[in-house]
Amino acid sequence: MYHDIAHHIDAKNHEILSAKILRKDENLKRFFNAEQIKIMSEAVEDHRSSMVGDPRSIYGKIVSSADRNTDVTTTLRRCYSYNRKHYPELNEDEIIEECRLFNIKKFGLNGYARTKMFFYDKDYEKYLNDITNLALDKEKFYKSICKANGIMESNT
Repeated sequence: MYHDIAHHIDAKNHEILSAKILRKDENLKRFFNAEQIKIMSEAVEDHRSSMVGDPRSIYGKIVSSADRNTDVTTTLRRCYSYNRKHYPELNEDEIIEECRLFNIKKFGLNGYARTKMFFYDKDYEKYLNDITNLALDKEKFYKSICKANGIMESNT
């Protein structure tokens, strides 16, 4: 339950901050010993799909794998929302293209998220294929992200 607790504080470093919050939770010490809390905090730190290397334990692999989204529409909404917030200088078409390129980088055939699923999941496998195929088709991606976010398509 701690893996994304600090996401609202700093999305880019949330796994480190979340693990720190877990380690400081005095109530956990009533139920878990220091070694167990260390393992849990490492699992929280290691859950991020963009992390270099593999999680340090089976628990990190479980949290990482369980944290995967399998809904294309959700991905399109999150990506658009993130880019709209963090890149206000970009116009609509530029934001959409940034989302498309990010999805290729993350989920494409050589994407880092493809190597971070440690347990077979048919829903995630289907999702990876769907989001990759969508991102590789520029016109279809544009229409899909506009629809997912209630954006009027431009004529460009």
